[in-house]
Amino acid sequence: MLNIDRLRLQLPPEYADRAAGIARLLADELATLPVQTNQRLEQLVLPPVSVLPGASDQQVARSIAAGVQASLSVKTR
Repeated sequence: MLNIDRLRLQLPPEYADRAAGIARLLADELATLPVQTNQRLEQLVLPPVSVLPGASDQQVARSIAAGVQASLSVKTR
C-alpha cells in the first residue's frame, strides 16, 4: 500500500483549469501502484513529466504515476 501524506503537483499554467481533475485521477492511479517494499521517504522529487499536446487528464495522471513508480523503483534498489 502506498500512503502519501502530502502531494504537491506543479502543472504548467495552461493546465490550471484541469488541475483538480488531474489530481483526482492521479490519486486513483497511485492507489493502484504495486509497492514491493516497506519504506518511508520524506520526499520524492520527480523530473518533469512530458505529455503529448492534447493529452487527456487521464493520460497526464498516468504519466505522472508512471514517473512516481519509476522513482520509487530507483529508491528501492
